[in-house]
Amino acid sequence: MSQQTAKDEAIRNAWARLGLVDLPARLRLLGLPAAVDGVVVLRAFGAELELRLTDGTMLNRKTGKPASPNDRILLLHYLLCDVPVSAPVTPDDWITFRDLPGGAFYLQPFLARTAKPLAAKIGNDLARLELNLNQRFDWERVALGDFGARIHGLGNLYLTLIYSRGDDEFPPACDILFSAGVKRVYGADDAAALASRICLGLL
Repeated sequence: MSQQTAKDEAIRNAWARLGLVDLPARLRLLGLPAAVDGVVVLRAFGAELELRLTDGTMLNRKTGKPASPNDRILLLHYLLCDVPVSAPVTPDDWITFRDLPGGAFYLQPFLARTAKPLAAKIGNDLARLELNLNQRFDWERVALGDFGARIHGLGNLYLTLIYSRGDDEFPPACDILFSAGVKRVYGADDAAALASRICLGLL
């Protein structure tokens, strides 16, 4: 099965399962905007997305183009969560990828999809990193590492990027923290896709 076929099937399966859900109630539970005329407008990955509850179509409101399959999967899987998800408030509200079920086993593939390509591309150019964040995501600075950023993913899910400059002994590196609510919503695969969506979006 090709990647595209697998993504299409994941979207179909998620939308079929959501057909059994009271979506207006689910939107309220997850703190998402209410639908107006069958359309939900929400911020995700630095863009305004439009989700049509009639057929699951998702569009970027600015461009009018369909959202990527990965973004659709992440949002539909978020809507499948049947418990409230809180936004992070305290330092204890953050976890690492290792803290997810199976995360320790998949850590190296996770880093290869996220932190490593970002550090290799950005190097010590923190001004470029900040510029890319400004252009592509909703975020705010945090006092961590040489450059820390709290980045909005979707709903109440955030990532914290902790970036460290390289020197003569060590190359540039970054750590990624997830808001702890991710454990209520995603398994390791979806959490990795969420982090990859943001890290690769900064390249």
